[in-house]
Amino acid sequence: MLNRNGITQRFNFLFAVPLIFLTTVASQSANAMPLFARKLNVPCATCHTTIPRLNQTGYKFRAAGYRMPENIGKSDDDKFDLGNFFSARAQMRFDSQATNQPNSAPVANVLGGVAGERTKTNAFSFQEFTLYPLTGSFGKYMGSLAELSVSPEDFFEVENAYVRFVFGNQKNFFTSRVGIFHPWEGFGASDRPYSNARPLFQTSPISAGGRSIPYVYQPWGIDEAGAEVGGDFNNLSLRVAILSGTLVRFEEEAAAFLPFPAQTGPWKGANQAISSLTKPFDSISHNRPDFSANATYLLNPNGGGLTALYYHGNVATPTKCTDGINIGATDPVTGEVCGVSAATAASPYGSVGNTELDLTAAGGAFRNDFDRVALYGSYPIGKHFLPQGGVQLGRDSNPDNTKFNSRGAFAEGMWSFGDRLSTGVRYDWYKPKYGANLFNTQQAVTPWINIPLQNGFQIIAEYQHRDFMINSLNHRQNDTFQARLIFIK
Repeated sequence: MLNRNGITQRFNFLFAVPLIFLTTVASQSANAMPLFARKLNVPCATCHTTIPRLNQTGYKFRAAGYRMPENIGKSDDDKFDLGNFFSARAQMRFDSQATNQPNSAPVANVLGGVAGERTKTNAFSFQEFTLYPLTGSFGKYMGSLAELSVSPEDFFEVENAYVRFVFGNQKNFFTSRVGIFHPWEGFGASDRPYSNARPLFQTSPISAGGRSIPYVYQPWGIDEAGAEVGGDFNNLSLRVAILSGTLVRFEEEAAAFLPFPAQTGPWKGANQAISSLTKPFDSISHNRPDFSANATYLLNPNGGGLTALYYHGNVATPTKCTDGINIGATDPVTGEVCGVSAATAASPYGSVGNTELDLTAAGGAFRNDFDRVALYGSYPIGKHFLPQGGVQLGRDSNPDNTKFNSRGAFAEGMWSFGDRLSTGVRYDWYKPKYGANLFNTQQAVTPWINIPLQNGFQIIAEYQHRDFMINSLNHRQNDTFQARLIFIK
């Protein structure tokens, strides 16, 4: 590829080709997600179009507490078998990247408004190991999902851990869940992506560079504790939830502010603060929950649907460190910067200083009351083509209580060649702060290929060209190839 500086970048796919080939020839018999396949003895096509996308049967199966809706209220006479309630997944990946934004960190490598030097990396890595213990339906009305992931360097993540209650009949039933869960249960365009990367507006914070006020909320990737209620009425699904919300932390390795879910409360025992995923007790927003609502209408059993999402949240947003220095500024006495210093020739990504943030109102923090509204739509054309798209509008608060907007959209086409191969391409557009005179537009083009081998193995490979507008003349660019090998049993 030829970038704006005239530098030719060439990607090496030789590592990925044999990996895809060796896994493809290993294909065997078809299975669904293993724990459900073992219990129900059904193929994956019962619940999936292209894994991990769900068809209408799979969507209703999940909503009914991991049972077929016609079995709500019926006793499960089978003898309990732990193997029917337990699965495990391992993911490996290969990445090749040419970028002037290392590791996709939001810190700008910019001097004088011009993007910095591009670097190229190639690496194999172990991504994560995930356990699904005690997952499935219980009794007449209960169900549960546990999704516990471990990544390198002992990072442990609770992605899902909830209990579900359902009541009703096959066509109309009430469903609720309490615990830790994903922001929404999608269908069609709002479901999980065919590729590795999600749309930009779902996973890109507005500002998290460590040199200015951090606006870090993102609609996906933050699994909060909460309670949700709703119902499925023929083809219409409705959900509302009260959630614990999110918090801001500074990650030194990324040299950036990042969002984290609030999965625990601020107290342990008698007024003892705990240091896990919780809002600090003296935070300006520690006692305010978030609210979400969504509606999905199923138009076609094979991925055709409309989804509307709304999220209203609040997050304590710092403007200073605990020493009273503004984020990005330098203490005149100690010479230490709050957050990350500005880029220099000697330190093109800045240097990390004081990261102790003041989240109290007295220390200059404010509560960012924000909203996100998103619409998704998809409908299959023939047996092999599914076009889909989505748009999102956002509004966030400034320290002086004024508001600013953000906008994003994506359009994608997927071509299916049976149940073992799908391919497609997605275009993303995202403007973190919307305004005619603001040069911050992000765009991406992502062609991908998805090979579910129906034996526990799956390959998902994608190339993404991503462009960040710096000003009217200069852009920063990422070119990334990622191949992911997934094995689940």
